[in-house]
Formats: sequence, C-alpha cells, structure tokens
Amino acid sequence: MMFYKLRLKLTLINVSIILLLFLLLTAGTYYYSRGEIVRRSEAISNRLLANIQTGIIHDLPLRNGPPVPPMLTGPSSPRRDIPPDVPPGPNFFFVKTTSSGEILFHSSNLPLIAAELTLLVKDALRENKLQGTVYIGKSEYPYQRALLEQEAGFIILFQDFTRENDLLRIQLTALTFTGLICLILSFFGSFFMAHRAMIPIQTAWRQQKDFLSDASHELRTPLTVIQTNLDVVMTNHTETVASQTKWLNNIQEESVNMTKIVDSLLFLARADSNQQLLDMQLFSLNHALVQAATPFEPLAAAKDITIELSAKTALTSYGDEMRIKQVICILIDNAIRHTSSGGKISIQLSQVNKETLLTVTDSGEGIEAKHIDKIFDRFYQVDTSRSKGGSGLGLAIAKLIIENHHGYIQVSSCPGAGTIFIIHLP
Repeated sequence: MMFYKLRLKLTLINVSIILLLFLLLTAGTYYYSRGEIVRRSEAISNRLLANIQTGIIHDLPLRNGPPVPPMLTGPSSPRRDIPPDVPPGPNFFFVKTTSSGEILFHSSNLPLIAAELTLLVKDALRENKLQGTVYIGKSEYPYQRALLEQEAGFIILFQDFTRENDLLRIQLTALTFTGLICLILSFFGSFFMAHRAMIPIQTAWRQQKDFLSDASHELRTPLTVIQTNLDVVMTNHTETVASQTKWLNNIQEESVNMTKIVDSLLFLARADSNQQLLDMQLFSLNHALVQAATPFEPLAAAKDITIELSAKTALTSYGDEMRIKQVICILIDNAIRHTSSGGKISIQLSQVNKETLLTVTDSGEGIEAKHIDKIFDRFYQVDTSRSKGGSGLGLAIAKLIIENHHGYIQVSSCPGAGTIFIIHLP
C-alpha cells in the first residue's frame, strides 16, 4: 500500500509538471501568435493610412474577383488601389469624417451596417488617442486615426479582427484538445514509468528488511548462547574459574563469532555506501594462496579431508592482498563445512590468456541448480537449518571483493558430486 501511494504521488507530480509546461506552451504560443498578427497588422495599417492620407489609395473595394493579369497593367488597365501585401478579404476598411464625427465617406469593403459603423466611429473619436481598439459586442476592431489633408476632419482606418480571432480560437482549441489527449496519455505513461522506477526501490526495501531480519537472527543466536553460559557461571558462586572453563570457552567462541558477523556487516555497509574497500598494490598470488590455505590444514585434517594446492606458475597480481586472502579463506571454509569425512579439496592457480584463474574444487554434497543463482545473496543458505554453521555472508563478501578487482566468480555444482568455484581476475 505504501509503494502504491508513492507510485501514485510520483505520477501526479509528473503529470502536474507536464500540465504546467503545457499551459506555459499554450499561453506562449497564443500570445506570440497574437503579438505577431498585431505587429504585422500595425505595419500594414501604417502603410495603408499613409497612402490613403496622401491620396495614393482612394478606396478599398471587395476582393471577390480574380487578380488583374500582368498584361493588362498600363494606363487603360483597371486601377489597383490596394497594395499587393494587403491580405485578401474585408480586413481593413476606412472612413472619412468631419471634425464633429459625421461620416463623409467609407470604403467599399465595409463589413458593417450603417448603425454599427456610426457606433465604431463615435467610439474611436471619443478615445483621445491616434490608435486603439473599439468593440461591437465581442467583435474587436483595432483602429488608427489621422487628419485629412484637404479639409478639416479625420481618416479612421479600422481592421476587422474577427478572422484573426477565429484563427487564434481554432489554434487554442486544437492545442487544448491535443493537450488533453497528451495529458491522459502522460498519466498512464507516468504511472507505468513510476511502477518501473519503483521496482528497484521495492527490491532494495525488501532486501533491507530481510537484511535487518537476518542480521538480528544471526546476532541473537550468539547473544543467547553467551547469556545462557553467563547465567550458568553466575549461579555457581563457589566454583573456581578453572572449573568454569567449559562455559567460559563457549562464551569466548560465540564472542568470536559475533565479531566476525559484525565485521562482515560493517564491510557490506561500507561497500553499500561506496567507501574505499581496497588497498591496491602488487603482490604474489602464490604466496597469498599458501598463507590463506595453511591455517585450514588442521581443521581439514580433523575431518579427514585432504587439501591439495597446485600453482605451476608464479603469478603476480595488482589488488588488495588481504581481501584476496579473505576470499580464499571463505571458499576453503565453505568447502570444508560442506565436504564429508574422507573428502578432498583441490585449489589450483593458473593463467589463461590474460586472466588469472583461482579454482577451488571440493568433493562435497554439491548444490542444487535452484540454489546456484542465490548463494551469493546476503544471508542466503542452502541449509535452512544452519546446522553447518556460517552466517550466509561469506559468498556475498567474496563476490563483492572480486567484482571490486574487476573480476567475477563462476560456480558449477551437481548434488552429490561436489562444487567448483572459479575466480577470474584480470
């Protein structure tokens, strides 16, 4: 439920951002388009008004007929009163008035009835400005005004802005409709992407919960043993220290186990926080292998297990010697714990092309195929009863160390036929 709410919240935030950007885009497009139309209209109005004022243009007729062919131009050709850059249709029209506002003349392409024209002229003259905008209902009529040169009065050039407003309204409607569709699609797309983005978060959250649960379990066991043995010691007030050796040894052994678990947890925590884990330098792999394997010989001998080392070539590696030894110890310790009495563990160091291979083979119980992909997970153990010891952190740490050396670990196993771990180092 928590992740569903978070996914929905992320979706709504994303859709809100998209909606805000869309509104900004729509408003920007609308006002830019309107500004361009107004700017171009004003430029045309200035030219038209100047030409009307000087007498170059006498009228603005309706433009329903075909354009005048070039071959007919000349003294006898029909007069073209309108410059070619004026857009077709009854956009611009003008009137000439007396000083008192009486209409003396209006252009032929008048789109209004007489009463409406009178109202427009009255409003334009009432405004004490040379240019502005007047309205009839919802229709918008920008105007420019100038004095008549031959007599007292005014020339008022109007523009019927209805067509431009209709075009802008169509543009705004198209943008709104398209935006709504995109917004709906973005909601589902954002919800899907939020779901995909939440998968690793859910995985990490689940791993963290499992990690805390397993860590608590691993630490609780030695703590319980320590507490139990301490209770035994504390109840024997008259006994000497020597007589309590059994219980004190148990406490010491579990304290060592706890220390190992805590060290492993700290190592993994530093790795998760991207802290520097390795002290890189050149070292002898052969020497490191012998040093790591030698301490396990008495433990192997106690279980009647044979350990064989094979290193035909002296190999030098660049890495953290202590951590490589730790990996070798983890693999040998696992091999001893899962190999029966009379078994054999073989450790081979070799070089193939530009890779160094460290192979650890045992004749133990093997691992079922369903566990192979999980044995490197933290706290994962094939033996759920944990009767063979171990905390389930060793292989996870080994994999992490090898990957930090830019290498990788391969494992192959067959139940009853043993297991092979191969470490590849560059």
